[in-house]
Amino acid sequence: MVILRGLSPTLLTLFWLAATSHAASLFDSCTDGAGVRGVCLAVRDCDTAGAMLRRGNLSNQEREYLKKSECGMNAGARMVCCPLPRSLKARFAAPATLPPVGVCGKDTSDRIVGGEITKPDDFPWLARIQYFKPNRRFGFHCGGVLINERYVLTAAHCIHSVPSSWTLYKVRLGEYDTQTDNDCNYYEPEDCIEPHQDVLIASYYIHEDYFQENGADYNDIALIRLALPVTYTAFIQPICLPVTEDQKRLPTEGSRMMVAGWGQTETKSASQYKMFLEVPGWANDKCRDAFSSVSVDIIETQLCAGGEAGKDSCRGDSGGPLMKLERIAGKPAWFLKGIVSFGTEKCGTEDVPGVYSRISKYMDWVLENIEE
Repeated sequence: MVILRGLSPTLLTLFWLAATSHAASLFDSCTDGAGVRGVCLAVRDCDTAGAMLRRGNLSNQEREYLKKSECGMNAGARMVCCPLPRSLKARFAAPATLPPVGVCGKDTSDRIVGGEITKPDDFPWLARIQYFKPNRRFGFHCGGVLINERYVLTAAHCIHSVPSSWTLYKVRLGEYDTQTDNDCNYYEPEDCIEPHQDVLIASYYIHEDYFQENGADYNDIALIRLALPVTYTAFIQPICLPVTEDQKRLPTEGSRMMVAGWGQTETKSASQYKMFLEVPGWANDKCRDAFSSVSVDIIETQLCAGGEAGKDSCRGDSGGPLMKLERIAGKPAWFLKGIVSFGTEKCGTEDVPGVYSRISKYMDWVLENIEE
């Protein structure tokens, strides 16, 4: 979220005096100074306007844009029409890099084994995706995973298959207890953590070959670009992605992996606390047999895990991560193996695993479509 630190009072005054008052309310639909559809927000919450004002030395064109974007006042704060997240079709800027082992996927010591509620600093790359819905309502209905300071990976269906009246709004990072602002360790209530970070979404990119068939999702992966870089903390860190060929070949079949989240899907919400669950990886041939009765094909870009009675990735989030702790050059690091995609209507069915987008098959796509 944009914080207008050090903004010139003179510049703000000039902007406010020049703006034409419009009778709009917070979160009302609007169009900005360039005619782009948006939502009415406080200036401090809009990356587009905030970046201009922080930079200063506005051109006449920029001043005119801000004047036309102004949409009223709320609680004494000037509001502007902030453009909604854009759906991108291709990369336009220089490619970004992913953090190396040692920066990404940091393992926390003294993990609680066998439990379902995590500690606050477990899996610090987990993200919750917030939507702006009709009647000025908000909701968290999917998960994601932080891969660097500007990008979150999620499932394509978390963007494509939600109601058309919903708009991607923010990503929440550093969450633990969904029912409090001041989160404290479930196991040690006196151990409390710093507040979560809410970051506006600037744009998103759904895999160009995403499609649905017979209730299944294919190429079910999307990138979300954050409006501002994330500040890493003990509770907000990126996960590692398999960038080398050796890392891509690390096995999943027969491996024990982890899913984690708050039990959210695009239609339901569950746990108060961040949860985790260990699941076994399946061979794709075996997984294909498990879904043959419902005419669902399992292809090489998918990964299956779970299939134990009462245990499934519906305990995590749609769009959330399937992870495995690997040891690279002697360093333990958590690697992203899959993105939660789909499963049976009744999750936790014995001998029917959950299906994930296999990250190792999408690394070229990820690297081609992230920007600095």
